[in-house]
Amino acid sequence: MKRFATLFLLSLACGAGKYKAPAPLPSIALPTGDKLNPYDPAKPGLARPAGMADLNGKAWVALNNMDAGYMVRGPGFLAAVVPSTGATALIDLGGADERRCKNAGFVRVGDNKLYVTCAGDYSDGSGTAIVEVDPIAGAVTRSVSAPISPAGVAAAPTRIWFGDGASGHLYAIDKASFAVTGAPVPIQCPAAGYSTTNDVAVIGGDLYAICSNDQGGVLSRLDASTGAAKGTADIGPIGVALTQTGDGRIAIVSGGDNKLRLVTVSGTKMTVEVAYTFAQATSLQDVRARDQFLFTVASGTNTVEKIDLSSGAKLLAEVNVGDGAGPWNILPLDDDQAIVSNWMSNTLVGVKWPH
Repeated sequence: MKRFATLFLLSLACGAGKYKAPAPLPSIALPTGDKLNPYDPAKPGLARPAGMADLNGKAWVALNNMDAGYMVRGPGFLAAVVPSTGATALIDLGGADERRCKNAGFVRVGDNKLYVTCAGDYSDGSGTAIVEVDPIAGAVTRSVSAPISPAGVAAAPTRIWFGDGASGHLYAIDKASFAVTGAPVPIQCPAAGYSTTNDVAVIGGDLYAICSNDQGGVLSRLDASTGAAKGTADIGPIGVALTQTGDGRIAIVSGGDNKLRLVTVSGTKMTVEVAYTFAQATSLQDVRARDQFLFTVASGTNTVEKIDLSSGAKLLAEVNVGDGAGPWNILPLDDDQAIVSNWMSNTLVGVKWPH
């Protein structure tokens, strides 16, 4: 009996540190119509949820605010959502004239603030910006117009970095003044074809950026204060997203060849390995990490995946989030639950991974 009690206490101790989030709702509908402050009340937009970040127990979701024809119909929004109840509060990012931020896309956390990219209205180039949001006040604190359509945003100690969605360049915002500083920083891109900076992140004190096209992709490592180049690595065509894994590597998903790559950084060297190859026509969109797991999004198959890195890269489960859903981002709530932003169906859905 004493031995059994000891084993039981040990098992409790081993599981005590495993966080379990409140269960997310199966589906959360997002605001639409006049709640999104349409420029023309007769032509309202749809939420079009895109990037997500986790802060203070809420999912912070960037809303493109586009109609069924993919036209911008109002200002960009940030939605603060409680996954377990569906409670949603909207933060209008458009400024006094409602046109400062259009087509909100990426959202990232830095210094307990939220930073959102506004890719702008592709028909006329207006509304490109980076916006800072205070999550406690639930309000915009600062914003700055971007000279290009920004893709990806990352907070470093003294700079906010964002990429150029139409070239291989990075831009920096001075944190103190919140002004774009100096000339753009060029990064290495594929030798042939167009160039797009798809994502940026600060990992291990350095800045990492992906430039890619349908011919290839390059991961650049840079100084997070100055933008000085520190090395590059090939990461495959249409490298769409990167994240730091639980064991300190960098995970990258490439939509052009449907591969998950893992990058090991040792000193000045970056070593790349193909860890997993997805089914064809997958159209990878996002990758996130928690503990030894990776969570990926495949919009082509309307699925999200859970991969275990503890022994190689093993696919543990794949969940369909709905035909025609168009999943964009995944946000793990714990090791076994997540929410997914569905761009086409204008919903967030809760995912529970089978054991």
